[in-house]
Amino acid sequence: MTDSQTETVVEEYSHSFRIVEEEREGDYNQYHYEGPMGRVKTFENPDKARLYADVQTVTGGFREEKTGERGAPPAVARSREDVLMAYYAAQPTMSMQWVSAQFDLPEDRVREYISSLRTRATQQRADRDEDASQSDSSESF
Repeated sequence: MTDSQTETVVEEYSHSFRIVEEEREGDYNQYHYEGPMGRVKTFENPDKARLYADVQTVTGGFREEKTGERGAPPAVARSREDVLMAYYAAQPTMSMQWVSAQFDLPEDRVREYISSLRTRATQQRADRDEDASQSDSSESF
């Protein structure tokens, strides 16, 4: 990173995962999904970075090594169809139109599936946060 670039944490998730916005002078900002071991994936669109984080949450995490250009990690491939749709839609090189064509569904239906996945991810995070706060309060007795 040079002096003309700054980074800001946009979102934080459990297990030290987060989305970081990298402001780049004279160029589009980038959004990095990062974990304890460093950068996992880079996006030009913050919504795609958030969707990627949602897929990570719903699947319990996954690694992308050796998945190929159009492949999906085993944890994603084994999941429900909405997870696979969201995973593909989150990819920097994929569009909603591509996902719609691959699943032979209208775009609005794909968007409904993705919205449902986002809701599930939000609920899982809330449940995790609630469980963590309950265990913290029970330890104080």
